[in-house]
Amino acid sequence: MKLLEERDIPIPDYEHEKDFACGCPGSKEMEVEVSNETSAPTQNSRPELRNWPIQLQLLNPNAPYLKNADLLIAADCAPFTYPNFNQEFLKGKILIIFCPKLDKTIEEYIDKIAEIFKLQDIHSISIVHMEVPCCSGIGVIVNRALEKAKKDVTVKDYTISINGEVI
Repeated sequence: MKLLEERDIPIPDYEHEKDFACGCPGSKEMEVEVSNETSAPTQNSRPELRNWPIQLQLLNPNAPYLKNADLLIAADCAPFTYPNFNQEFLKGKILIIFCPKLDKTIEEYIDKIAEIFKLQDIHSISIVHMEVPCCSGIGVIVNRALEKAKKDVTVKDYTISINGEVI
């Protein structure tokens, strides 16, 4: 969290921070309850990935698949937590993933995303992040990149709980 604060990325303040490892509720060890119910398979259970690479550090801002794209910018953890990530969020979109807490290149991320916004005609942006405080940095980074690129694109922001629900 210190790295985010040093880069002026706001982190929600929690009164009970001192109770968690590293002072961050997102680092708290917990066992997630899994339902024993079997759910019906989704109608379309095939992957929806349309681009490679997906990791922001590896992405080329000039990649042809970014032209006129609908972007999905997601936290690294989100696809593993939300079972219908492919069908509900990724379908028809170009995926970019990163972690605002663990990645050490926040300023470079702002610059790279801003370059994508400048070079490509981005139609829409959706953000999917976890409920933990540091993950909200994704929205801040995307908004700073939009400002830097002098672009006005509506951003849809979705938060996923640790239990795998959209909140």
